[in-house]
Formats: sequence, C-alpha cells, structure tokens
Amino acid sequence: MSSPSARRAPPMRLLAEAAFLAVLAVGVLLDSRSYPASLAEGAPGPAFFPRLLATLVIACAAWLAVRARPWSPPERPPEAGADGGTGVDSGQRLSRGNVFWGAGASGGASRGVGRGTRLWLAVGWIAAFLLAWPRLGTVLSVPLLVAGLMWLTGERSRVVLVSVPLVFAGFIYLVFMVALGVPLPSGF
Repeated sequence: MSSPSARRAPPMRLLAEAAFLAVLAVGVLLDSRSYPASLAEGAPGPAFFPRLLATLVIACAAWLAVRARPWSPPERPPEAGADGGTGVDSGQRLSRGNVFWGAGASGGASRGVGRGTRLWLAVGWIAAFLLAWPRLGTVLSVPLLVAGLMWLTGERSRVVLVSVPLVFAGFIYLVFMVALGVPLPSGF
C-alpha cells in the first residue's frame, strides 16, 4: 500500500525522486569509505550506521522506482459508500491525514492550519524536544516528539498516536543503549 500522494504523482516524478534518493545514498556510501570499520574488535564502528541508513535509503528508492512503473493503472480515491455521503462525485472532500481529494482539493493548504504554519509548529516542537530531552530522558521525550510530529502531519488515530511512538522509543533504546552501548540522556 502506498500513500495517496505517491499514488497520484506522475511516474516520471516518482522516478526522479527515486533517482535523487539513490544518488544521495550512494554519496553517503562513498563518503563512509574513509570511516574506520570498527574501533574495537567485534563492535560496529563509525561506518556502520551511515552505511546501514544508506542501504535502507537505496532499498526505499528501488521500491519507489518499482511503484512508478508506467504500466500500473492509476488508483482512484475511495468512492462514495452506500450512505451516499462522501464520495468524489458528491462534491465533498475526502481526507486521509493531510491529503485531500475531491472538490476544492486544488493542492493548496488543507482546512485549518496551513502548510507553512504546520512546518513552523514542527520546527518549534523539535526545538522543544531538544530542550526537554536531557531533562526528561530518551524514553519519555522521544514518544512525545514522534506523537507530536505524527499529529502535525495529520494522523488522528489514538491507537497509532500511542503505539508507534512507544515502539519507536523502544527501538531507539534497544539499538543505541543495549546493542551499541551508546549512552543516551536518562533524565530525572
């Protein structure tokens, strides 16, 4: 399943985005060649994380290129249900997050807070996170950061707004503190 904006984008635009991501990731791989592989025997060194991220970005670029294949039929947004209320032909706007289809969906800012305002709110939220992180610690502040950014990008499901940030914080804790032994702020 892909995002609504990716489904509506022209194939050449998606291929250009995939190529940009791949070139960027290859640049990171080439740059990380000069990093030492390991500083201690049996432990990953400074080159591990950039190479891992670059490999994942290349995989995402490849998936984006596959999704952009010109022979795939364009997907349409959901149609009106039996209740006849919110279909594309009904003149109302359908929403999934901050992407709108239907009448009035001219690509401008969605209802409520505009795109520029959301951007500055996100920047402010990240700044607040950076100030609170040493005091609250990683386990408390990372879920607040992720939940806030998800909410600003349009996610409204309470289950998702709680579960994804908690899983992400657990992942950060396990990878950095347990597996890599990197000390992160513990707070209090």
